[in-house]
Amino acid sequence: MADRTMEELLQAPTEGYGEAIVIPEILAENFEIKTNLLQLVQANKFHGCENDNPHTHISNFKRMTATLKYRDVLNDAIKLMLFSYYLEDRARI
Repeated sequence: MADRTMEELLQAPTEGYGEAIVIPEILAENFEIKTNLLQLVQANKFHGCENDNPHTHISNFKRMTATLKYRDVLNDAIKLMLFSYYLEDRARI
């Protein structure tokens, strides 16, 4: 313990933990997320900077994904798939 810096001691342990976002199984055949949608999400990434308002970013993400409709695919499953592309830098741990 004496070998670790204060910064290292303050880091939350992540070893042994799985992914925080678990995407439900999608039973639909030939399902794919279109490139344009993925580019739209990536163009509006949340970086987690001090001046970034997370509430505004979540509202924007919800607005982008609110109209998605795929047959036999839950909208929440699509949001969970896209959310990992929405985070960047400090926001992505």
